[in-house]
Amino acid sequence: MEWEKLLTDERFFDRKKEGGKPYKNDYDTIICSTLFRRLQDKAQVFPLEEDDYVRTRLTHSLEVSAVGKKLGEYAFQELKKEKKDVWFDNHSEKEFSDILLCAGLVHDIGNPPFGHFGEYAVREWFQDHIQDMRLGENKITDILSSEQLSDFFNFEGNAQSLRVLSKTPYLGRMEGFNLSYAVLGTIVKYPVSSGALKADNPQKYRKFGYNVSERKLFLALDRKTGMNGSRHPLSYLLEAADDIAYRTSDMEDAMVKQVLNFSQITEAFEYHAAHHMDDERDRKIVIQCISKLKDMYQEEIDNRGRKPELTAVQRWNQLIQELMIHDAVTSFVRNYEAIMTGKFAGDLFEGTVSGHMIQAISKLSEAFIYTSSVKIKTELFGRRVIDSLLSQFMAAAVKYDTEEKLTFIDCRTMDIVSGFYKSMYRSESEGKSEGERLYLRILMITDYISGMTDNYAKRLYKELFA
Repeated sequence: MEWEKLLTDERFFDRKKEGGKPYKNDYDTIICSTLFRRLQDKAQVFPLEEDDYVRTRLTHSLEVSAVGKKLGEYAFQELKKEKKDVWFDNHSEKEFSDILLCAGLVHDIGNPPFGHFGEYAVREWFQDHIQDMRLGENKITDILSSEQLSDFFNFEGNAQSLRVLSKTPYLGRMEGFNLSYAVLGTIVKYPVSSGALKADNPQKYRKFGYNVSERKLFLALDRKTGMNGSRHPLSYLLEAADDIAYRTSDMEDAMVKQVLNFSQITEAFEYHAAHHMDDERDRKIVIQCISKLKDMYQEEIDNRGRKPELTAVQRWNQLIQELMIHDAVTSFVRNYEAIMTGKFAGDLFEGTVSGHMIQAISKLSEAFIYTSSVKIKTELFGRRVIDSLLSQFMAAAVKYDTEEKLTFIDCRTMDIVSGFYKSMYRSESEGKSEGERLYLRILMITDYISGMTDNYAKRLYKELFA
C-alpha cells in the first residue's frame, strides 16, 4: 500500500462547488452535522445517565479524536525519523494526523441507542423474529438473500457507521457526508462483508465492516485507497485510540457511578502483575505504575483534596495514556512492513506493557462495571424499548410501498417514521427489484431506530406503549 493513495482526498461523489463556494472540509462537515450532535444523548457505558459528568458517545468520540491526532503526529515523526518511506519527507504530519482527527469523531456514529447492548438487542430481534415475517404468501427469509439476512442477524455498529456517513440526507443532498475515502477507509475496522465472515475470512475477523447496501462504496474506497482487501494502516492507530480512550475513561466514570472504588483498581492491577505477567521488565513497569497511582492518592490526601480517590485516578489516567500512546506508536513502527503489506494480524498492544494494562482493565471492567446492577437495569429497559419499537415498525414497513394493503394501524405507524429515513429509502430503492426494495425497507426501520438517541427512544416507547 502507498500513502499517496491511502490518504487520497477523493470522494465517492465529485462535488467541487455549491453556489460558487467550495465545500467544507471533512472536519467542518462532521461537527456541523445533526447526526454528530445526537451522540451527546447516546450511551458510552451507562445508558440514560442523568449525571452530566459521565461520558456519552459524543464526549468519548471527542476523546478518541484527540488521542488519534496525537498518535498520528507521533507516528509520522517516528516513521520519518526511521526513514520508513520517502513519502514522509515530502508531506506534513497534519496530512497524516487530520485523517485520524476526523475518523475519531465518526467511528461510533452508527451505534444504536443504549450502547453496545443496543447492538445485541437489534441482532437478537432479527434472529428471533424475521423467520416469522411474511410479505404476501412468501416468507421474508425466502425473499432476501443469505447475505442480506446476514446483515441483520449480525447487525454491527461499524457497518452502520459507513452506511450513515454515505447514505443519510445532508443539507438537502442524498449522498451523506461525502467524506474522503481516506477517512472512510480508516473507520473500516473489518474490511469484509457479513457474508464473508465464514466463507472468506483469512484474518478471522469477528465482525463485518459493510452491508450489502454499501458494497459499491466499499469496493470503490478499497480500490481508490489501494487497500486491496486489507485494513487501512491508519485503522490500527484509530483502534488504539479507541482502546486508550475508553479503557481509561470507563474506570473514571465507574468511580463516579460508585460501582468501582480505588482499592478494587489497585488490587486488580497487582493481581494481574503477580499472576499473568512472565516478563520481569514488564512486570516491574506495571508495579511502578501502581505505585505511582498510590503516591498520587497520598498526595491528594495530604493536600486535602475533595475527592482524593477519583482525582488520583484521573491524574493516573493521563500518565498511562501517555504510556499507551508510546507503545502503540512503537508497535506501529516496528510492524510497519507487515501493516503496509496487509499481513499484520492482531492489534498494536499485543506483546506490550500497555497490552497488560488493558487486559487488567478489561478484567476489572467485566468484574465490576459491565456486570453492575446500575448498568444492567437500564440496559434491560433499553432492550425492551428496542424490541418493542422494531416489532411495531417492522411489521408495517414490510408492506410499505408494495401492492399489499396496509391496515389503518400500519398507515399510522409509517406516518411516525421520520421523513429523513423515508427519503433515504426512496433514493436507494428507485429502479430496484422487489427483493432489494424489501431489504431497503427493513434497513429503513433499522436506520430509524438505531439513529435514535437514548432519551428519544425511551420517550417514543412510553408514548406508544405506556
